[in-house]
Amino acid sequence: MTPARIAAALAALITALLLQATVVGPALAPAPASLPALLVAAVALVDGPGTGLAFGFVAGLVADLGSEHPAGVLALCWLGVGVSCGALASSLAGVRRDAAVAALACGLAALVSQSLIAVFAGDSNGIVEAIRLVIPATLLDALLALAVVPLVRAFLHSEALRAP
Repeated sequence: MTPARIAAALAALITALLLQATVVGPALAPAPASLPALLVAAVALVDGPGTGLAFGFVAGLVADLGSEHPAGVLALCWLGVGVSCGALASSLAGVRRDAAVAALACGLAALVSQSLIAVFAGDSNGIVEAIRLVIPATLLDALLALAVVPLVRAFLHSEALRAP
């Protein structure tokens, strides 16, 4: 990792978390569409499972520490998004396919994370709500992924951020 890639990852993560909290979350509520999870998936689709695992865990942990639910829930789910998308990266080609994979991974991660949060809170209705919202969340993630995946791919393939 070069210092430029680390700085870019940090800037992208902070930007995604701020946009999620101020724009995406309130605009798309109650569906749990997640811009930071899509960022993790897009990075993993470009750089592979190792980078996806590390970036997903760090992004999830930062999001967990800034929220009210138990720490580690999003870190675990977004780590899974990073690994799964990174593992599929070499077998896929094309922005639309990458966006579809990212949206499906993020939709599944939203279902798992919302269900875990409901279990920890002792809220059986939370699991039902997570199941009810999985399809709208995945569709919204797909729309967001059509913008996020090409943008991340362009940045990570730029001369300044190209992998060593």
